[in-house]
Amino acid sequence: MDSFEQKALDVFSEIVINKLFVHQAGFGSRAIPTYVREWIISHYIEDSNELTDAARDKIARFVQKYLPDKSQKETIKNRLYEQLEVELLDNYSVYVNLAMGDRYLHIPFLDEDTAFVIPQIVQDNEMLLSSGLWGVGTLYYVPKSEDNPRGQVWMREFRPFQLANIDLEYFCESRKHFTTQEWIDFLVSSMGFNHRLYTRRQKILLISRLIPMVEPRYNLVELAPKGTGKSFVFENMSRYVAVRSGAITPAVLFFNDSRKTPGLITRYDCVVIDEAQKVKADTSGELTALLKSYLEAGRFGRGSASSITAEAGLVMLANIELDANIRPINEQIGLFRVFPNFLCETAFIDRFSGLLPGWDLPRISKDTPSRTIGLKGDIFGEILHSLRSDISYRDYVKTTMELENCDDMRDNKAIEAGATGLLKILFPDKAPSEDEFYAFCVNPALELRQRVRDELCKLDREYVPTTFKSKIPDEFQRSHRLVFYIEEGVMAEPTPPVSQEPVIPTDEEEAEALQFFGEVVEVPLANADQPTTLTAKTIHIREGETGYSYRNLFGPYLAGAKKIVVIDPYVRLEYQIRNFVAFAGILDTSVGPVELKLVTTSEDAYQEKVLELKFTEIKASLVQHGLHFTFEFDPVIHDRKIWADNGWCIYAGRGLDIFQKPDSKYELSEMDQTKRKCRETEIVFLRDEV
Repeated sequence: MDSFEQKALDVFSEIVINKLFVHQAGFGSRAIPTYVREWIISHYIEDSNELTDAARDKIARFVQKYLPDKSQKETIKNRLYEQLEVELLDNYSVYVNLAMGDRYLHIPFLDEDTAFVIPQIVQDNEMLLSSGLWGVGTLYYVPKSEDNPRGQVWMREFRPFQLANIDLEYFCESRKHFTTQEWIDFLVSSMGFNHRLYTRRQKILLISRLIPMVEPRYNLVELAPKGTGKSFVFENMSRYVAVRSGAITPAVLFFNDSRKTPGLITRYDCVVIDEAQKVKADTSGELTALLKSYLEAGRFGRGSASSITAEAGLVMLANIELDANIRPINEQIGLFRVFPNFLCETAFIDRFSGLLPGWDLPRISKDTPSRTIGLKGDIFGEILHSLRSDISYRDYVKTTMELENCDDMRDNKAIEAGATGLLKILFPDKAPSEDEFYAFCVNPALELRQRVRDELCKLDREYVPTTFKSKIPDEFQRSHRLVFYIEEGVMAEPTPPVSQEPVIPTDEEEAEALQFFGEVVEVPLANADQPTTLTAKTIHIREGETGYSYRNLFGPYLAGAKKIVVIDPYVRLEYQIRNFVAFAGILDTSVGPVELKLVTTSEDAYQEKVLELKFTEIKASLVQHGLHFTFEFDPVIHDRKIWADNGWCIYAGRGLDIFQKPDSKYELSEMDQTKRKCRETEIVFLRDEV
């Protein structure tokens, strides 16, 4: 037993449960949230720390009696038709139609939207009118008659979940019994995940999914490949969270004007749009306008409802594709390009508080579910809901947090809200050390917002690149590089590389190779470092090939040159600048200085000033090694080439950008380019005729 488990049992007693029980109990394929399953289990394990055979048998009988399989829907309806009472465990909800002067009960299992519920049940269970309520309802059927023009299902009795009394003050005070690492593991287990499978950073990413549940109007985007459990937390953690996918209409999300009923935004703490990359816009543009209005100010107007306020956070989950290095394939040109056009607007994206990098989380496997002690799901959900209204945490963050380079109001508010949410979850007693406050609250929230800001900079020149810094920066902040606007299509990522060894043709294959201007078009890598004769040629580098470097590709053709001009419109991003410095490093200055000139472009005046500073720094460094570096900006250049005064001109399809991203910043290939995988490209070597 882990140390946090024994402490959880000692401190929280009846409101914790062994999460392993959920997988051992006999629920079959019943589509019910985890917190409902745990509630049922807790009624049959009593004070035992084990799920006995007798308890499993009782649970199975309960499920069979109150939670029939969906295939039995018509059987249940027939029992009602035959005037038999039915007891059904379901997620009941009630909506009021003022225009019709009526109130209706929704019974999901029966796909029934117009059932009747006696007024006393609604008065005793107000949650039926907002997020809905799980419980056992006693139903019967009132047939069609003169007084009743249509047959109708009625609810006679309702037994909702009876939550254990939650002493929020006691919960917060109990935090001090745990170390920070123990508390994090306890929370991860409470969420239903095996804490042993995740690194500390990954645990914080998992916990960050809870911020919209605990902090009002915190809007989050998570982009990740399929199978990382994006929607699991939201579907199984709290009854105050609504998850929807497919068609999302203004009526469903905001206000149904025909029924005069409020939408999901007004009834839940958090509304989750799953599979966001598939959401289709309404032709009128109303959905986009309402989303922008609500995300900005927390209010909206639609139809007869002129002004409605709400506190729900909006979460958008979308699938993205990764390359062979487990990185998003659109990382350079903009991650939000996976969204439909109407959701790609920067004015919409800017209203999100954070972007969670779900690609950094492992896929769900058979070992992912928690097997340790955690808070019962319904209890955990109630605690998060109760913490939402406590403004003392926001005051703590405002008076404690110190940021640099974060003057924009939206950026500052987003980081403040994220830090507040993490403080509520990780330090409900408001007693972190300064290092803990920044490491676990401020810095993770800062990273989430920085990722949003970076994506905005890639999509719109209006956004000035910046690096947010906290008082105690982490590795993400220290290694962060500015990103700039990129035209769509200019720097599209390559297809995932295919692992293959470099092809070294035989003499016969070389003789049969295609010709370019009468010369062989492909050179064997085995002889690339020491060619006997320089000839005009074309080298075709395949996707994923290794064995190439700037030295063995360009070195022989630049030997003896005293002046070299590199023309490349895309030496802007940090890695592109580093590529250029690496290229400068292969130039031979042993017999005298070499003039090196770079002609490139910038997107705007601001970027040009930033690049001027970087190039001036490079100039001061290179002169110490015999290289006289100059640069200029030419807005009309397009093609890439390297010209040398020794008579050779090299036309490089990708310029110096021929290498794939390394798997790690500690790759050996960072020191030896021949070990790096390449991107598919073509390089033409020609005699300069000018």
